[in-house]
Amino acid sequence: YNEVLARLRASGGAEISPAFQDALWAHFHRLPARYALDVNTERAEDVVTHQRLLEEARDPARRPALSVRVVQVSRIIDGDMDDSCDHEMDMVASSHLPNQMVHPPPAFGSSSNLEALALEANESDVGSTNNDDDNSVHLVSRPMHEIAFASTDKPKLLSQLTCLLGELGLDIQEAHAFSTIDGYSLDVFVVTGWRLVGTKQLKEKIMEKFRSVEAQACTVSSASSPSLEGLQGGESRPTSTSVQIPSDGADVWEIDLKLLKFGNKVASGSNGDLYRGSYCIQDVAIKVVRPERISADMYRDFAQEVYIMRKVRHRNVVQFIGACTRQPNLYIITGRSQWG
Repeated sequence: YNEVLARLRASGGAEISPAFQDALWAHFHRLPARYALDVNTERAEDVVTHQRLLEEARDPARRPALSVRVVQVSRIIDGDMDDSCDHEMDMVASSHLPNQMVHPPPAFGSSSNLEALALEANESDVGSTNNDDDNSVHLVSRPMHEIAFASTDKPKLLSQLTCLLGELGLDIQEAHAFSTIDGYSLDVFVVTGWRLVGTKQLKEKIMEKFRSVEAQACTVSSASSPSLEGLQGGESRPTSTSVQIPSDGADVWEIDLKLLKFGNKVASGSNGDLYRGSYCIQDVAIKVVRPERISADMYRDFAQEVYIMRKVRHRNVVQFIGACTRQPNLYIITGRSQWG
């Protein structure tokens, strides 16, 4: 908070009012500590953008709040230096970086994954900071798009967004997802696969696709399934003992609880908990909806999340293993590759 505030003051913009300082303080404290640790504080304006998006998301007419921009991931390399010299080389060559960067870096810095992607850039993306000899230092860069969403926090949202981006032909290189303490979410993706000159068109396509997905979700939720019909009437519980997930007969996803083994709890959210575990000797992650949090809306969200996850197959999205829909046990089981 202090570093971002200092950078905003140093930028020479308008005077920062006490009300803005209070709002910035509240912004950091409504998000998990991981946000403050991961966000690139050298890009203080990105923090302000995230704050603005979350405020816009309070208005139902403006949800989801969306920001799309071109970002650039760069890595300074020298073919004659080994990995042990990377840090020293970065320190020496850092003075050349601003002159070579055409676009700003991502809001959450450049991870090793993104730096590796930059190294795959074409020759036209390589800028040399010194061509006098064979020991020249080069800046290898790769422009990409950063997409930031802010909306109400729902179990199905992240699956919807990753599926949406994939259907637009975008390849997700990195994703950062945060839930606020007051029921909103901030999801930031770094993607490739879209022409750089079409940022406005990309934003329009994302919003168009999102509205389409929302409309499909409403259609699925209002389907004539026996257990979902009563939910439209405001009942707090369904009349059936199972959540009926829309099925196209393509696969079988109901798990056998006898084969599911729980391990230790690794995370908790407002509506449920996440456990390590195993299913048929495969390491899995088990998302458990707390029985006391089950409501008509929660059943609809759970059904939609399972429906979407069954359809998603992408190397940057965890693998869907199955689900348990028999109350009071509402579980979603996914692969555990994200934990190594």
